[in-house]
Amino acid sequence: MAVEIINGRRVGVSRKGSGAPMLMLHCALAHRGALGPLMAAMPKRAFTAFDLPGHGETEFDTAVDIQAQAVETAISLLEETGPSDVFGHSFGATVALKLALERPDLVRALSLFEPVYFSVLATANPKAYAIETKASAAFGTACLVQDWPAAARAFLARWSVDRFDTLPAPQQAYILRTIPLIMASKSSIISPQSGVDLLEKLKKLEVPIQLITGGTSPVVINEIAEALAAHAASISKKIIKTAGHMGPITHVNEVAALVSSHTA
Repeated sequence: MAVEIINGRRVGVSRKGSGAPMLMLHCALAHRGALGPLMAAMPKRAFTAFDLPGHGETEFDTAVDIQAQAVETAISLLEETGPSDVFGHSFGATVALKLALERPDLVRALSLFEPVYFSVLATANPKAYAIETKASAAFGTACLVQDWPAAARAFLARWSVDRFDTLPAPQQAYILRTIPLIMASKSSIISPQSGVDLLEKLKKLEVPIQLITGGTSPVVINEIAEALAAHAASISKKIIKTAGHMGPITHVNEVAALVSSHTA
């Protein structure tokens, strides 16, 4: 594990294993180590994982959109390794998809576990977008008044298997440090215009994409998956019926099997 300077910013990066290259992108509020068990379940791979902006050991440059910043880092790393398979979870999956749209030459195959691209619903499914806006209102209100414990409780209650108040103190402190970054992604994954742009570009993407969802995840996840799949012939959908949004953590072997079969 090391900190490197990439595009003038400090970035926490790990490289491990040997074989076909694969880039791993974790979810929000986590760090690159969170995908360690998933990597261990996929041998014969040369993994590169980095902390997303503001997470782990990576700094967040507030002058640059958080998703764009992550994509810049991913591009720099893949320009070193050459074309790679890419796995992304949740917000990390949105980074992976944006990476493929911007630099398809660097992506061999894409595995996305529940990309939280809410913005695509504004165009593809306005009713679902309105419902999601209402469902996330408590979280948004807490963020506006900077009540980060309330924001963390609202966010984890919907998206995680954990509950904020039951977590160890160090983990609570880390979440309180990173929870404001959720709102930093508003322009890239929630704003309607970002969804319009993504769906238009997605029609032309030829990179093979595996879109994995959990059977117990919020309904909006499947609605996003349907919207994405309707705009790209290169997308194949898979479901792990007993998994939720944290499937890459709770259902390691099932996720590993799907990703390995897609990138073989």
